[in-house]
Amino acid sequence: MTDEDYLEAQRKAIAESVDFFRSEKKSERERWVVNEFLMNLGFCFTEREVRSVRQDPPDVQFRDAAFEIKEILTEGRRRHQEYKENLDKAVRATKPSDLLEDFTPRDTTISDVYVRILKEATTLANEKYPLTVRKELDLLFYVNLNDVFGLIETPFPDTASLTSLNWRSVSFLMGYRSCTLVAEEHAPNFIKDARGFIIHRGQGKSAKIDIWKILILFLVGGGILGIFYWLIAT
Repeated sequence: MTDEDYLEAQRKAIAESVDFFRSEKKSERERWVVNEFLMNLGFCFTEREVRSVRQDPPDVQFRDAAFEIKEILTEGRRRHQEYKENLDKAVRATKPSDLLEDFTPRDTTISDVYVRILKEATTLANEKYPLTVRKELDLLFYVNLNDVFGLIETPFPDTASLTSLNWRSVSFLMGYRSCTLVAEEHAPNFIKDARGFIIHRGQGKSAKIDIWKILILFLVGGGILGIFYWLIAT
């Protein structure tokens, strides 16, 4: 691939992102979030089953799930404008190095993600969605934070404050990870099955670890061997 081929490929990719994040593509983006969430869960479905709803809420209907889609962005981020500026930069570039930027990938924690989601879910509950509506909605957040690639998945947060808001369920999508933070008993089964776990696409569940259960297993359940069997079972 020549330098010009590389630059042209970058221009095309960024232009597609500019188009995708136009306000007119909102419904398409919402369906994409649900598709990605389901694929991470290893769920078998067809894209035809993921339908935008003309008069929301919900934004997206999938079988017995009623998804309301929200996004968690880095504070102050203006993503569409960001892509427009990147496209302008790519158009003006004459060599690949012109596109280089300082980049420091970092990790975040499940606790930080939870705090962000709790804040947004609380605001939505107080300002937009009455209780009768919340009890029938499956709130799904797309977590998209600048420069964040890794997620420290333990300890799993106490979700009591989120439960008290009475959404039917609250879940999130973050890259190739999906997780249900809270779910009422009348939530769809596939959402409840992901409750309390971070599920990786193609890898399955990453269990929240109960330190007291580990200690008991160590003392009375066969020491290290008991812990090993418990981890396999979860």
